[in-house]
Amino acid sequence: MAVASGRDGTEKGPGAAALDSRAWLMPLHAAREDQHMPESTDVPKLEDALRKAGSPHATRRRLLECAAVGAAAVAAGGALEPAGAALAKGGHSSISAFGTVAVTTEALTVTLLTEVLRRANRNSVPAGDLAVFEGAFAAEVDHFRFTRKYWNPTTTKFWIPDAFFGGSGNTLDLTALGKALVAGETLFVNLYLIGVTAFAQAGNGQFARFSAEIAGVESEHRVLAETLIGATPPNNVGFEAFSIQRPQGIETALEGAGVGFGKQGNAAGAFYQLPHPIMAPPIKINSNKPK
Repeated sequence: MAVASGRDGTEKGPGAAALDSRAWLMPLHAAREDQHMPESTDVPKLEDALRKAGSPHATRRRLLECAAVGAAAVAAGGALEPAGAALAKGGHSSISAFGTVAVTTEALTVTLLTEVLRRANRNSVPAGDLAVFEGAFAAEVDHFRFTRKYWNPTTTKFWIPDAFFGGSGNTLDLTALGKALVAGETLFVNLYLIGVTAFAQAGNGQFARFSAEIAGVESEHRVLAETLIGATPPNNVGFEAFSIQRPQGIETALEGAGVGFGKQGNAAGAFYQLPHPIMAPPIKINSNKPK
């Protein structure tokens, strides 16, 4: 059964007004996708790895083998006026597409981790693992609030497969969750690498660096998730995967795994709503805004 976490009512931050007045920051139609970023042929492999992540028949070795060819794995603060002005200089549709997918998948991740923490409090989860979940939640809330200043999510209601948690209701299987998180965090690292590329091509070094800062945190989360599935070593890549070149491909991979963005997905699961207000992070972390 889904847990009703609250209705959507997020407010736009002060940085959004100037940016939203630029037509190139509006969400794109599929026909206007960036033409110089061809879709990767690895998307089916990413979707397959995500599906297997939650499968009771999957093994860690098989999951890593599926995701290792061309991709390691897959599956989701303050007014910066000078940065906002720099961001508004370009006319790059790829930035609009990236921002929309970024804020939407950050909303998905906050929603997912809210449910993880709810279930963790109803199960016997080791204190160390619980602290990791709480730290990840705090970071993703920071990411959502930052991206929400500049872009609007396409939805705050998500269909999340039961397999990501290891079952329905209050079930929380840490191995199943770990596999889903390894896959998802690899996707999100890929997403922010798309952001680095798009901002660099637009000549906006500041927001390219902001994207790299978030990618670094997502890679930390991936390594921590690897420990849940017993990966040896958990820090098992020399370079992060960049197998999808368009932001829409990130959502495509998630949908292939059963996630639904405002609609029912293709796997057994339930709807979850981004809470409003978002739960206060149980623990504090450092560096809550980009530098």
